[in-house]
Amino acid sequence: MLVAAEGLLRPHWPEVDHRVHLMVSGGPDSMALLALVGDFSKVVPRTVVVHHCHHGVAAEANDWGSFVRSEAELRGFVFRVHRLNLSLGPNFEARARELRYKKIMSEVTSNEVVLTAHHRDDQIETLLIRLSQGSGLIGLGGIPISRKFGLGVLIRPLLSVSRKQLKQIVAIRNLKYIEDPSNQDLSYRRNFIRLQFFPALTRVAPRIEEKLLELSKLARERTKLAAIHLGKQLPVSGVEEVDMASTEILIAWQIRFFAQIRACYAPSTLQILEFARQGLEAADDRSPEVRVSPTVVIRKWGKKLYWIDSKELGDEAENEIARFEELAPKQLLQLRFPNGILTLRNGAVSEDVSIFWGVKGRSFRRGRKRPLQSLKQLAQGLGVPPWLRKRTPVLAISDQILGWGDIDCREGGLIPYSLQWEWRFVTRNRVDSSVS
Repeated sequence: MLVAAEGLLRPHWPEVDHRVHLMVSGGPDSMALLALVGDFSKVVPRTVVVHHCHHGVAAEANDWGSFVRSEAELRGFVFRVHRLNLSLGPNFEARARELRYKKIMSEVTSNEVVLTAHHRDDQIETLLIRLSQGSGLIGLGGIPISRKFGLGVLIRPLLSVSRKQLKQIVAIRNLKYIEDPSNQDLSYRRNFIRLQFFPALTRVAPRIEEKLLELSKLARERTKLAAIHLGKQLPVSGVEEVDMASTEILIAWQIRFFAQIRACYAPSTLQILEFARQGLEAADDRSPEVRVSPTVVIRKWGKKLYWIDSKELGDEAENEIARFEELAPKQLLQLRFPNGILTLRNGAVSEDVSIFWGVKGRSFRRGRKRPLQSLKQLAQGLGVPPWLRKRTPVLAISDQILGWGDIDCREGGLIPYSLQWEWRFVTRNRVDSSVS
C-alpha cells in the first residue's frame, strides 16, 4: 500500500509548511485516496485538511458527513464540512461541482495542493460525454492531471488507476465507505454511461478504452501545439483580453482556450469560424462578438479580443450617480456603487473629488491648459471599452479628469495630485454556505 502511495502522491506532494486539501465524499474512490494519503503522510508529514460537501438534497447527508468526519479525525486530519444548500433540477451535477470547488478554493492558500479521487474510468466517461456534446480537441483532452485552483493547484493523482484497482484497495484494507443511491439513477448521463452504455460498447468494441485514451492523448498534443503557436496571444487564467491572432484557425483556438480556462462550453465550430472571419474583415471601429453563454460574449474591439461577462460586470447604469467627497489628508474612503466598490486613498493634501458613475453629458479636460473633451472623445483616447463606460466611475477634480475605472487619466506632470484609487467589480448573486 505504501509503495502505491509513494508512486501516486510523491510527485504532487507540497513543500513543508504547505497544506494538502483532500475532497472526500465518503464513497469507495475517495476513501481509497484518503487511505493512501494517510499512509504517505506518515512518511512525509503535512497538515491534511479533509473537505466534505453536504449538498442538502439526500436524506442520509448528515450521516455521510459524520462518517467522513470520524474517518478524517481517526487519521489525525483536519475536517471541514461545507453546507451547499442546493436544489435538485437541471444541471444539478454541474451546479454542485461548481459550488464545491468555489467553497474549497476559498480556503486554499498559495502553493497548497487539492487532491481529488478522479480515476481512469472517470476519464473514459468524461471523454464519452464530451464526444456526445460535440466537443473540440481541448475538451477531448479529457480531465487534466493538474490545473490551477485559485492560489493553489488541483491534482488528480489517481487518473492512471482503474475503478477496479481502487475497489481492491478498499477490500484489502477493509475500508468502510458510503453508498450514494443517486449513483444508480440513470437520469444522470454519467450514470447511464457507466452502468449501461459503456459496458454495451465494450462488448462490441473490446479495445474502446484503449482507443479513447489514445484519442485523448492526440487531442492534448494538438492543443499544446496550438498554444505554442499562439504564444503571447494565448488566453490564460485571470486575463480578460488578448491581442487577436492573425488567422481564422488561430482565432478559433483563442475562443476555445478562453472558454476552456473558464470551464465553459465553446460555441459551435460554425459560430467560431464566422466570428473569426468577421473579426479579420471588420474595421477597428466595428465590434463583432460571439456568444458563449446567456451572460458571456467574446468581442473584438480594436485589435483585441475581450471576454465580457455581464454577470461579473453588473448592469449598465441607466441614471448617473454623482458623489462629491471632501477628502482629508491621508484619508481612506470606500464608496459602494451598484456593481462595485471604489477605494480612495488620499495623499498629504486635502482634495475635493467628484465621482460620477454612469456619467452622462459631461466634458472634462486632461490638464489645466488642455481643451475640454466629450466623454466619447475621452473614452476613445484613453481606450475605455464601450461596455465599461457606463459600468465604471469617472473621477475628477473640478473639470479635470483623474481616472475612469482603473485607468489613470492624468498626464505626467500636468495634474500633480497624489490621490490613488482602486475600482473593483463585485460579483452579484453570490451563493453563501456555512462552513464548520
